Amino acid sequence: MVAEESIQSIGVIGLGRMGTAIASNILKSGFNVIVYNRTADKTRSLVEAGALKATSPKEVARKSDVLLTSLRDDHAVLDVVSGEEGILSGLQQQQRQQPNRIHIGTSTISPALSSQLAMMHTAHGCSYLAAPVLGNPSVANEAKLTTFVAGDPKDIERCNRLFNAYCQKVINIGNEHASANTLKIIANYVLLALIDLMGHVYALGEKTNIDLQLINQLIGMIFGYPGLQQYSNRILTRDFDNVGFDLLSSFKDVQLILQTSSDARVPLPYANSIRDKFLAAIANNLETKDWITIYEITRMLAGLKK
Repeated sequence: MVAEESIQSIGVIGLGRMGTAIASNILKSGFNVIVYNRTADKTRSLVEAGALKATSPKEVARKSDVLLTSLRDDHAVLDVVSGEEGILSGLQQQQRQQPNRIHIGTSTISPALSSQLAMMHTAHGCSYLAAPVLGNPSVANEAKLTTFVAGDPKDIERCNRLFNAYCQKVINIGNEHASANTLKIIANYVLLALIDLMGHVYALGEKTNIDLQLINQLIGMIFGYPGLQQYSNRILTRDFDNVGFDLLSSFKDVQLILQTSSDARVPLPYANSIRDKFLAAIANNLETKDWITIYEITRMLAGLKK
């Protein structure tokens, strides 16, 4: 195994706002950086800062100890990985001279493709690490991304210094590449649902003439409420008998939410979904349990067994 210290040349393919920020922080950390982007103009600022410009993904792979991709979607990743001028062609060619080459995929892609990429790389005598990042471009600029990493533990350890160049937090998921991408999709789902939910609340406040600054303060207060983490912990352990707010009482509140929604003519779709789950829970004799017991209905709908 090549020591971590021997990793000096890092290839970065895909120079959108995220890829450029990642490459810039890697460069600032003292690595040699080779960059490639389909639109060559996007390499200019990094080349001016000291990076080397490549003319193809294959060239990046040949010149790098480790290469990193930051691309839009499954199609873009497969396009860069495969083909005569693709990453695997360059890695396989260089593998004869320098073994243990690693490709780090930071993109949000499907778990199925992540597993496929791992097999493709193994077949070409090199390694793939699934390492999607969580954070926006401003977070990336500050090297404060979070990354979910899955793959060979030795490869992950070998790349620690590189991860720390552009990430604030590295979460090791284990050997299953698809799990890292699934976790990223879960994170995105939570964020999207919360963003949409905040929009519902602002719309309801605006329609009912409530000062939106008060709505903003309320959202901040709720997101900072320690009880949210307690609820998460209790859902994890399925602790529904420690009743703080029983399901039947909370069902009454959902009815009030829906009545307010109807009166204000502001659709609140999550409330309808929650009402239906409460009804199912009550029908299954769970009304005396804590209100987080609706998780049991979600599990039932997902086909999970007790």
